[in-house]
Amino acid sequence: MVRIQVDVTHHQYVITDTDAEEPDDGDRAFRTGNGLLRVNAEGNQASIRTGTPWGSITVDIDVRSSPPPPPEAGEWEEIVEVSMHFTGDGPMIGSLITENLDTLPGYPADATGTQWWRVRFHARGRDAAAADPARVSEEHYIQVWPADHRADEIRHKLTDRTGTRSRGPREGPPIP
Repeated sequence: MVRIQVDVTHHQYVITDTDAEEPDDGDRAFRTGNGLLRVNAEGNQASIRTGTPWGSITVDIDVRSSPPPPPEAGEWEEIVEVSMHFTGDGPMIGSLITENLDTLPGYPADATGTQWWRVRFHARGRDAAAADPARVSEEHYIQVWPADHRADEIRHKLTDRTGTRSRGPREGPPIP
C-alpha cells in the first residue's frame, strides 16, 4: 500500500487513463449516482467527489494481483466498487483542472494492452472537510485489481451527508 497526497479542485479528483475523455454529463451524474464517484461511459475515467473543495487529501492506494476480501466498513463512511478500463500506459490520479496528475502508484509497469480492473473506493471525513475546509481530515483508500470483464457497480456502504445530498436512484440498465 502506498500513501500519497492528491490534488483536489472543485470538490473532486480523478483517476483517468491517459487517453480518456471527460464525461459530458456534467454534475448530473453526481446528482443521480452513488454520491461518491462517477465513471464515464468508456470506463476509463472516474471523478471522485470530495468534501474538500480545494487543496489535497490523503489517499492510500493498494494495487493487487487478485481480488481483496470483502470490505470491512469499520470507520469508512462510503465504499463503492466499479469497473475501469486502462491501457498498458496505465492510469493517472490527480486534478484535471490544475493538470497535476501522477501515475497511479503500484500499477504494474509490465501491464500490456487494455484490460478491465475492479476499483473499490473508500472515503471518510468528507462531511468534516465540507464543514471546515481549513481543517482537512478527509481520507480515501483505493483498492485496484485485474478483472476478466466489466461488472456492475457495487454500493457496499453509503452513509455520509455529502453523498446523501447528491445520491439518487440508479437510472437505466447497467452498462454492458
